[in-house]
Amino acid sequence: FRDYAGKSMRESKKPVDVQYALGRLPGLPKEMEAALEAAKREGPEGLKKWLGQNRNEVMEPRLTDIELDYVILAGREDPAEARRVLNVIKQRIPSDSPVRQRFAQLDRAYP
Repeated sequence: FRDYAGKSMRESKKPVDVQYALGRLPGLPKEMEAALEAAKREGPEGLKKWLGQNRNEVMEPRLTDIELDYVILAGREDPAEARRVLNVIKQRIPSDSPVRQRFAQLDRAYP
């Protein structure tokens, strides 16, 4: 048993080969792109639901990029929700993030 457990632990530390869609920030597996686009077409509620279901599978910087898409969709009718999400993002976004400039623009747009 110890040999098996040790072997499976070593095997689980191998890097995972994930493919990303061309022209997109890394962090979202390519096979999830279609579902994301469908959720965006459903508007803010659809994207919020998608994020709730898939957040654990999306990595940075794409997670923040998708959350900023949600800010834009939700902010049209609910600026307070947009501000709430921006405050959450502000707590974790690094200064060298590729979406930092986009975040800063939206942060100024929703005081």
